[in-house]
Amino acid sequence: MEYLPQQDQRPQINGLLWVVVLLFAVLVLRLFYLQVTTSDDYARESEQNRIAQKRIKAPRGLILDRDGRILARNRGFYTVSLERTTRKDFEATTAAFTAAIGDPEIDGQYSRRHRTIRLKRDVDFRTVSIVEELLKADWPLLDIEIETQRHYPYGVSTAHLLGYMGIIRDENLKGAPGKAYMAGDFIGKTGIEKIYENDLRGRDGVHYLEVDAAGRTGREFPERDQLAVPGDELHLTIDLEVQLAAERALPDTLAGSVVALDPRTGAILALASQPTFDPNIFVSFQAQEERQKVLQSKTTLLNRAIRGRYPPGSTLKMIGAIAALETGITDTLSTFEACAGSLAVGDVVFHCNKLDGHGEMNLLEATATSCNIYFHHLAQILGLETWRAYADKFGFGQPTGIALEPSEFAGLLPSRQYYQERDGWTFGHLLNLIIGQGAMLVTPIQMARYTAAIANGGYMVTPYLNGEPPPRKTIDGVSPATLEITRKAMHRVVYGEQGTGWRVHVPDSDVQIAAKTGTAQVPNRDNDAWFVAFAPYDAPSIAVAVVVEGGGSGGTTAGPIARQVIAAYFAQGGTVLDPATAALLAAR
Repeated sequence: MEYLPQQDQRPQINGLLWVVVLLFAVLVLRLFYLQVTTSDDYARESEQNRIAQKRIKAPRGLILDRDGRILARNRGFYTVSLERTTRKDFEATTAAFTAAIGDPEIDGQYSRRHRTIRLKRDVDFRTVSIVEELLKADWPLLDIEIETQRHYPYGVSTAHLLGYMGIIRDENLKGAPGKAYMAGDFIGKTGIEKIYENDLRGRDGVHYLEVDAAGRTGREFPERDQLAVPGDELHLTIDLEVQLAAERALPDTLAGSVVALDPRTGAILALASQPTFDPNIFVSFQAQEERQKVLQSKTTLLNRAIRGRYPPGSTLKMIGAIAALETGITDTLSTFEACAGSLAVGDVVFHCNKLDGHGEMNLLEATATSCNIYFHHLAQILGLETWRAYADKFGFGQPTGIALEPSEFAGLLPSRQYYQERDGWTFGHLLNLIIGQGAMLVTPIQMARYTAAIANGGYMVTPYLNGEPPPRKTIDGVSPATLEITRKAMHRVVYGEQGTGWRVHVPDSDVQIAAKTGTAQVPNRDNDAWFVAFAPYDAPSIAVAVVVEGGGSGGTTAGPIARQVIAAYFAQGGTVLDPATAALLAAR
């Protein structure tokens, strides 16, 4: 029998031995890494599993008016929450909660990303008792938190100014630095609440306590706690009495806005918009229906003071007057062809606000009576570019710089190119623009700023709501003498024999008002009513702009609103600049 030679198997055995040795070496190295290199990390992780961190929510900062009256504060309430756990425990706990109390309302969805899940907010004391006395014994992960809710004591009267708050969205949560926010937190959405969110929100604290595997709490570690830091108090320039007067004076049945500011500094005294809403419904857990109604409205949330877009009507005539005075086209004595109630320019006839005409008049009289034909004559001599240059000097077609959210509308100051790209340029466009009609669009805050610049002697202020007055800018190319004549013309609007603003005249009052009325034609609705004013005439400390959509005559509808706002301001003695602010303005 023939035998095959036997193979030598030692190399295979040796190879197997080397594999075993290598695997053993890897195991030893891994053990060394776990026990020596990362032991501190695992100890920390173990400590974190044993020592829980409970968030201490920082109180949001108060918002106050110029005299320290509270415009926004906080209200405490109870919330039932559930510490993060397994899905199985979450479902069992929420089932027990539902059986005892009712369905969860807020953030009642399981999530591995959220450490704390809020089951029900703003619960009554009976619910707190049930959780503490009956449920926590079997479901120790349930907890009662004391949260704070924003409260606006003046409700609708400060809504567009202060804005509103809402629950933070997931996309904002992801972008928030560190652990600044958690799911379910409220954040400023509009207005002052949004602009000053970082100042108002404060810094949360941490409370350390021992938690066992079942979620039961044990020892506390006060020496390790980090105290919450409340948000900053925010002192606004707003005068609450003036703000309330503005809101009350605006008609409930028509949309409109009031802006009042200090022409010396730009400090906003009142900023109102109608229709309005109650910002408390956005932080209430029982007002969902009301909240949805406001959110779905196309007009209620619009802050008309900074985003309303309007033709200004005759309140813009002072731009034409200033341009004509500065270029030498007219003076206080010069007259044009007598106003007969209309003016033909080519094939187009332009009408005056007085159908039988005003007759012959000078600049002061034409401003007081708001004669369209006088200003049409000015337009024919001035030309578009000159008129537009002066409108630009007074801030039209550009933002005022006020810090509010949503951001302000810049307005529209049409150029020749603007018309050429649309229906073509004709000279009739300028005749409309000089009386505040046509494509020109402004915001109430722009009109208040423009009025302030005339009142204060030629300074463009930046409207502001908090802090020191921003630097003001001198208007180049407009002399003090021209502005003095313009102020005299506005004084005649109220006190002249044929002045269109006579309704704001308060007999026997020590405070005299200078003003201009406006009635702006708008497609598809009644004319908008405008009124701009400043007071006192000899030392202005308040400038006001009022617009009422579909309000008709400016002198009839908007003028009395301005009078009420000015009266509320002086009922408190007006505003005397503090020495520091007066010195600051003098230095500039």
